[in-house]
Amino acid sequence: MSRSISHFSGLFLFIITGICGCIQDEQSKLLLRQVMREENGRVQKRVYRLADNPSVERIEVYYDNGKLKEVYYRKDGQLEGERTLFFENGMVSETGSWHNDNRVGEFRYYRVDGKLDCVQHYGLLGSMEEAR
Repeated sequence: MSRSISHFSGLFLFIITGICGCIQDEQSKLLLRQVMREENGRVQKRVYRLADNPSVERIEVYYDNGKLKEVYYRKDGQLEGERTLFFENGMVSETGSWHNDNRVGEFRYYRVDGKLDCVQHYGLLGSMEEAR
């Protein structure tokens, strides 16, 4: 009986360590580069650099209430990768991918209550291919 408990506790510790390691890996990939503040000290924007790809930045923009307004990635000054916008209530407003400042693939637009409002698909040059 004590042997099975020992195996279980070892497995549990392994799982917890693995989960914490994944969270830590995600955080350690971002290096804080710049914090922009209002005169009152409120954070307006944070800029991170990806440790494994220094030419890529992650930008977080905040509302006056301190909640996240948008998160996006930039490479060489252009939108590149996932971009997510939020309403002031914290709900997702829009999600989609960018390449060289152009929308590519599926974009999802949501209502303030969180319900999906519209889905649009964009080609490589940013032209809309289809809307639902």
